[in-house]
Amino acid sequence: MLFAFRAVVLTSYFLFGCILGLMLCIVRPFHRNNTRDCAKIFSLGRWLLNIKMTALNQSPVGDGQAIYVGNHQDTLDVFIYPGMLPGNIAILGKSSLRFIPVFGLLFWLAGNIFINRANKAKAWETMAAVARTVKKRGCAVYIFPEGTRSRGKGLLPFKSGAFALAIEAGLPVVPVVYSSTHKNINLHRFRSGKVLSRYLEPISTEGMGEGDVKRLAEMTRERMQQAIDELDVKLAAK
Repeated sequence: MLFAFRAVVLTSYFLFGCILGLMLCIVRPFHRNNTRDCAKIFSLGRWLLNIKMTALNQSPVGDGQAIYVGNHQDTLDVFIYPGMLPGNIAILGKSSLRFIPVFGLLFWLAGNIFINRANKAKAWETMAAVARTVKKRGCAVYIFPEGTRSRGKGLLPFKSGAFALAIEAGLPVVPVVYSSTHKNINLHRFRSGKVLSRYLEPISTEGMGEGDVKRLAEMTRERMQQAIDELDVKLAAK
């Protein structure tokens, strides 16, 4: 019963958040902080779920340019993760998002970037085009390198896009990790659980080229997996 009630309330809040965010973006379309400020609206949803999130640190580059990569777990991410977003950031999302009523328009007006992932043969060219946009705008970018939600399966293999973009744009990769929600969150309980999050140290892409994409992806994934395990241990100890 509690889970069903929360599902209804959260769906309603998501629609409310989209409308409120859309109003903000209509007033100041493509503003450098639209994504962060709209994310704050959605992050209030975790209070409706009675989820406690603790951020252990702040971005090591502040509002500067970087390619942020995070672990993508489930639909709760949209309410739990946004509290960690810095300013001057755009989210890289699949092109199909533009067709979601209200949200697609909000995503675009907030200044986020759509990408067509269907043509894998042109992945490097696609990221080169995104890199030019990022350089021109002087913004940071947030990407889920797994490409889909893991749904309790742990950290999935990484796709190359985020790392090709980082190398092409000449920007560091900044991993941001969240404790495992499938282990620590239960929406059937009044107190649903806790989430810990942490930024890791930036990984420089200086001197790297197209041939280094796979190595950079593997290095980043190893560091993120280790950090996620550490956060889960912290929560278990509490």
